[in-house]
Amino acid sequence: MFLKNVVRDTIIEAAKRTGYDMVPSWKVDLVPLANHLRKIFAQNNIQLVLDVGANMGQYHDFLRSEVGFKGQILSFEPVRKYSDLLKSRLAEDPRWRIYDFALGSEEGEASINVTRSPGLNSFLPARTDVVDGFWSEGAVIAVEKVRIRTLDNMVSEGEIDFSNSNVYLKLDTQGFDLEVIKGALRSLPKIRALQTEASIRPIYEGMPTFLESLATMTQNSFDLSGMFPVTHDDNLRLIELDFVFVNSLFIKPA
Repeated sequence: MFLKNVVRDTIIEAAKRTGYDMVPSWKVDLVPLANHLRKIFAQNNIQLVLDVGANMGQYHDFLRSEVGFKGQILSFEPVRKYSDLLKSRLAEDPRWRIYDFALGSEEGEASINVTRSPGLNSFLPARTDVVDGFWSEGAVIAVEKVRIRTLDNMVSEGEIDFSNSNVYLKLDTQGFDLEVIKGALRSLPKIRALQTEASIRPIYEGMPTFLESLATMTQNSFDLSGMFPVTHDDNLRLIELDFVFVNSLFIKPA
């Protein structure tokens, strides 16, 4: 194994000296977003990331290993088995904090559908008539009542401090992203850039379209910076994508 790692590292370094990067095949789809976020984070001096819809910590790991972000990460995950998993990992990273509730448009409680696939948990019912074969029978394995807070209240009550940090907001809540935005309208002017998952082909009932997501962010002074595919159907039609926006309030006039 040692010899294998030495050979691998030697090849990677040789490639870099000639202007090439070697990337494992499973990472190829992550490269465009990682490259874009490195530029966004550098240009905006991002110091704090709000990871809303943390699931098993995939985005935390992506930021650390692929983007090279070393600042503070606050992850929000309401489903208990996943928030417990995240808490068990905290010793790995002293600059990581876990909140075991959801963010939304108002304070309260709601039932979330826990799915067999860990990345599809949602407050919205699954819609099975749009993408053939996306939802298997028995995809929802439990319904769990979870707490919901608003970002605005957390900021106004001092639970999150934006005053000395440049903030990036990442949203991945399976159809609930705009509800999080509604509960963050006072906070948005302080957020330098954000990422939200948007729907081309709705896999949940009542989820906003990508046009609604785009319009909402534009109305709140965010300019589109990048678009990155998330999932496709069997015919390679786009199902979901990530929008990345920058806050025009922080853009200096030419």
